Amino acid sequence: MKISVLRLEESVRQEGERCSGRCDSVGKESSERAKWMKVRQTMSRKAAYRFLLGEIMTAFPGLEKEYGGCRLLTDCEPDGSGGESTISPFVKDALGKPYLPGHPEVLFNLSHSKNGYAAVVVSDSAETSAVGIDIEARFPYRELLARKICSESENRLIREASSEDEKKRLLNLFWSRKEAILKCEGTGIRQDLRLVDCLCLSRSCELREEMNEAYTLVACIKRNRKTR
Repeated sequence: MKISVLRLEESVRQEGERCSGRCDSVGKESSERAKWMKVRQTMSRKAAYRFLLGEIMTAFPGLEKEYGGCRLLTDCEPDGSGGESTISPFVKDALGKPYLPGHPEVLFNLSHSKNGYAAVVVSDSAETSAVGIDIEARFPYRELLARKICSESENRLIREASSEDEKKRLLNLFWSRKEAILKCEGTGIRQDLRLVDCLCLSRSCELREEMNEAYTLVACIKRNRKTR
């Protein structure tokens, strides 16, 4: 099992800032701003998927021959041209979870945050049946959000927190736990998050977590149940 985090290319962030500066200087033309922000988002997504493919090939060296020459996604030019290559190994299922056709043994998941980080989890263990991951930029505590996404027991824990910082930590953690759990299940956020109580997990689920000033990261690993 490998969990990796990448700070997406600095050039992507800088290009987005230059775009905003140009748009401000020309009177904040909405069409120009939208164009450049779309370029920035596309470049970030491409970098994240390149990162994912690299981590998969590291975990599964045998795939190097099959995917080593895959361009995956071409670089986008500053004017928005360039587009995407049609050579992409990833396919999404009906609920939007990506997978590698013909390789059910390759379990992986990808997430990227609004502040420019990407995280992947790749498992090559026969004991694992599914994985999910979420990485989110840290956000302030908001009581309305807590009521909207947290279960009764989670809200109780937040109310009993000794400080605003602890409330912020718990809300960030609960959000990423829920998203990682649902991505592991393959559904994504398609239900009332209050019904996903991350304080009462199945024994087959394992959470791995990391929190710092920039982001909250949670990976969910579902283990195969041992038969007797």
